[in-house]
Amino acid sequence: MIPASASDSPDFVLPTETVWVRWSWLRRAVSVGLLLHLFALVIAPLAAAPTSPLWQRAWLAFRPYLEAMNLNHGYHFFAPEPGPSHLVHYELRFEDGRVEQGLFPNASQQQPRLRYHRHFMLSEFLNNLAIDDSRRKVFDAVTRSYADHLRYEHHAAEVTLSLRRHYVPGPQHVLSGKRLNDSSLFAERPLGTHSTERR
Repeated sequence: MIPASASDSPDFVLPTETVWVRWSWLRRAVSVGLLLHLFALVIAPLAAAPTSPLWQRAWLAFRPYLEAMNLNHGYHFFAPEPGPSHLVHYELRFEDGRVEQGLFPNASQQQPRLRYHRHFMLSEFLNNLAIDDSRRKVFDAVTRSYADHLRYEHHAAEVTLSLRRHYVPGPQHVLSGKRLNDSSLFAERPLGTHSTERR
């Protein structure tokens, strides 16, 4: 005789009584993990300056996770108040006495745009090291690596580097008619001269 319904059959077992109850701890763990992940996604932009001390402390707690998962993006470039950008200025001296100058990132030289963005990340990475006194050795090593690469790429004998900060113009600056590349918006920090022979 065919049972009236599946639940009337003695051989039929509802999955909710076997699988889901048995793995309820796993569902809870996954739910907590998802909630923490979503919270971390919210913390990254909320911790961008200017912000409250609460979000700064939350960002410090979640920083290892955000950096490990590559979620700690540079939100300060976009909102609510973008900060200055940074450029690496270099001067190349060649064996024959020629001197050439360059700058990166440079949108006219680094194409496509992704290549420009990569160079922009290099200059910002260098600035982050420059403002952190506890990482002075790393800063010096990265500066040397940039100089060595430029010297090798251009076959130069000597490279002089500087870190150039480009400030965001204020409303009064714009209203006065000054251009975005006005010299008053730039500040420069010398990074030293690097030659073929290591010192």
